Amino acid sequence: MTAQTRMPIEAMRDMVRLTDPHTVRALRSSDRILLGLADGDRPVYLPDAPSNVLVATGGGGGTTTVLRSIAAQALHRGAHVDIVDLDARRSSHTWAASLDNTVVYSRIDAIHTFLIEMLDRLRHEYAADPDAWHRRRFIVIEHAERLLVGLRQHWMLTHPDSQLEEAPGVEALGMLLAAGQHNGIQIAAGSTRGIPPYLGTQVGDVFATRVLAYGGQTLWARVAPEVWPVPPYSVIPGRMHAVQDGTATRMQALHLSESEARAWARGTVPKEFR
Repeated sequence: MTAQTRMPIEAMRDMVRLTDPHTVRALRSSDRILLGLADGDRPVYLPDAPSNVLVATGGGGGTTTVLRSIAAQALHRGAHVDIVDLDARRSSHTWAASLDNTVVYSRIDAIHTFLIEMLDRLRHEYAADPDAWHRRRFIVIEHAERLLVGLRQHWMLTHPDSQLEEAPGVEALGMLLAAGQHNGIQIAAGSTRGIPPYLGTQVGDVFATRVLAYGGQTLWARVAPEVWPVPPYSVIPGRMHAVQDGTATRMQALHLSESEARAWARGTVPKEFR
């Protein structure tokens, strides 16, 4: 037997649940938000400092699950969470209904008003402490590309004579993405197609973390153009790549069911954590 064949193989788990011992260790060892576990149960976290995250896993790839996990952990740590979910059929985040420190926006007029108000607060009065979780604010956006279309249509319908080149709601979102993180406002956006088109090639500057699952070279070129060659994707549910600092790390994403997310957000601690 050669030395190479004697090397231990650090397998990756097919599921990462809240109450699993390896997940408990990862959550206990850091105040950062856990995205998942890499090989050898190495935890993959969001950066310590406030920053934005883009989740682009393709259709059915787990975008909603990742956003739910991020939102629930942020609430558990004391942050305020605004969920923007423009879906006329069914909300993807019913688990968050009526939770403390949580507001869910599902109507385009309310979303437009919220974004304008947040930009105004950022310009004039928002003074969050990025080091204090209770002073952080997360804006979780489901279907970012659908939101951009909705904001533009809303402005055209309500202001048909407007001479503005861009809808104010879209401009407000762009400003929040660019400047919000420096004031404790973090945006976690989900998009099956990658980045909002107006961000151009600055995706890495705007989103310090990008999470990808299913998707070919076109999606990777939009979301993580600095990564080459494109890593192979897996058919295992929850198997994703987290791109941070120019490096793609393969991981199994943390999976919280809706009931688990709601309980964790409310501060309920399972017996495994006691």
